[in-house]
Amino acid sequence: MTMDNREAIIKTIGKIAQLSKQPGNRWLLEEFFKRFGLEETGGNAKLDEIYEFCIEKVLKEQAKGFYKDMSFKDIEQQLEFDFVRMERARRRNDFDEFAMALYQQIERITNVVCSNKKLNESVSKLMGHPAYVNSVVQKNGTWSTPTISDRNTTSSYQIAKLLFGKSAPEKALSNLSAQWAVDKIYCVLYFLCYQAKLKSQEYSQFTEYKYIYNAIYQFRNLNHRSSVMKEDQKEIIDKIRPQQDVYYFKFMQALLFYVEGVAKGLSSLDELYNYAQSQKRIDVTELNVLGKIELSEKDKKRFK
Repeated sequence: MTMDNREAIIKTIGKIAQLSKQPGNRWLLEEFFKRFGLEETGGNAKLDEIYEFCIEKVLKEQAKGFYKDMSFKDIEQQLEFDFVRMERARRRNDFDEFAMALYQQIERITNVVCSNKKLNESVSKLMGHPAYVNSVVQKNGTWSTPTISDRNTTSSYQIAKLLFGKSAPEKALSNLSAQWAVDKIYCVLYFLCYQAKLKSQEYSQFTEYKYIYNAIYQFRNLNHRSSVMKEDQKEIIDKIRPQQDVYYFKFMQALLFYVEGVAKGLSSLDELYNYAQSQKRIDVTELNVLGKIELSEKDKKRFK
């Protein structure tokens, strides 16, 4: 092949690339790779490189779309970069790298959100308040959806206990920004994703999300800690390893729920803040025994 032929071919490829960007012309690239599939090229490195470049471009577009409703301009590029890293790792079936990149997106969002003064004050003020709102409320003879002020005062289950379990009395004394990383995520989950309006029948769903976020956090720790795993971390890792194909999707669904929940929660943050300002602080007591937490029979068995 002469130099002139080589340059002509490169120009032709360039024209194909330009034409493929026009609406309705995606078939050009599809036809190109159909003609030079990996089986026919014998794993041609240059074609592989072109293919990966095209995939990378699509991933970047997906990342922008995924975070289009996020208003965090300072971390926007990093979120998109981590999203592409996550998807790239999923394509390579590298679960640990996938979980790490996914966690870092959650971590960046959490750190920004937890620096919000209104959220910090609201979380601190409400830790001792009832964890649940009433399922439905009757106002002026009409049944309606509960607001944040329609707390289920018949339950002694406090928000801090829902989030921190046995450590509730101690952790409730710390500001949101001073909590452990995974505890910050739990707080954001409750106060923003659920807008502090959790119903008792949503308990199982809430604790399942807590489990997933903790699992993501534990996989992140595999990359950060060289010491021997603690028993609870090992139990989580050992459970997920054989089911990684399923947990790719569970982790991604949890990321989607978090991103959408944070956006929704921030849009109604004034409602949370105003309610918190109108309330007195309540001390967090010791964790009640299971029988007083008002779990369903199914959930009681899960936590025995």
